[in-house]
Amino acid sequence: MMENLKLATVYTGNNCSGEAIVIPVMPIRPELAEAYIPYQLYSKMMSPQESLKKGTIFQELIK
Repeated sequence: MMENLKLATVYTGNNCSGEAIVIPVMPIRPELAEAYIPYQLYSKMMSPQESLKKGTIFQELIK
């Protein structure tokens, strides 16, 4: 199960200035009948001009 685990890197400080820690996107052993929201991972950033037109800098948020 661990080999298929999707991991996220999270920074402890403001503006990604703190220590980097790696955590699972979802719980390793989720409980039945519990709601979980996965950590949202954004990696594709648009240019400032395009971001102003679309309302977000992250391309993954555009449907």
